[in-house]
Amino acid sequence: MKKNLVNAALVVMLAGCASTPEGGPMSAATPTADAPAAEGSAASAFYTSRQASRGAGLFRDNCVSCHASSEFTGASFERRWRNRAVGDIYEFVLYSMPDDNPGGLPEQTYADIIAYVLEMNDFPAGNSELPTSMEALMEMKMWGDADGDG
Repeated sequence: MKKNLVNAALVVMLAGCASTPEGGPMSAATPTADAPAAEGSAASAFYTSRQASRGAGLFRDNCVSCHASSEFTGASFERRWRNRAVGDIYEFVLYSMPDDNPGGLPEQTYADIIAYVLEMNDFPAGNSELPTSMEALMEMKMWGDADGDG
């Protein structure tokens, strides 16, 4: 029963983040006078392409027995994580997954999987890997409100 509840919570949480009305994360939207390209791209480049590639393999190895990658994208996933930090999703996954061994994977594995989730949600890759430091992760805002709170 507990496993089903945790899985259901994860599905709801992850199902809301895939796309915004603009087609991607707010911080990675088309540059405007208010958000120049350099600031928008740098602000949302939380991971490297290589890390996301590792995360895709780790997702297959550790997550697909219970989850489809499509659960981690989409409007409901975005709504669930809007105005939240990358650290919030990292913490949720760290303390609740895998269902039969929450927190049982290396911290780097969780970070790589979250990098893959960010890539699936059209956050751009950058030059630095997603860290495992909760303090650093809590500074990384995913989607913001349309009024610029992101």
